[in-house]
Amino acid sequence: MDISKIVLIFGISLLIYIAFLFLGFSLKNKNLKAQNLKKEE
Repeated sequence: MDISKIVLIFGISLLIYIAFLFLGFSLKNKNLKAQNLKKEE
C-alpha cells in the first residue's frame, strides 16, 4: 500500500470518530433534557 491510501484511511477514520463523538455528546444532552435530569458535576 502506498502512503496516500494510508493517509486517506486514517483521515476517514478520524472523521468518523469525531462524528460519533459529537453525536454522542449531543444525544446525551437531549436524553438528559427528555428525562428532566440535572447534570451531576
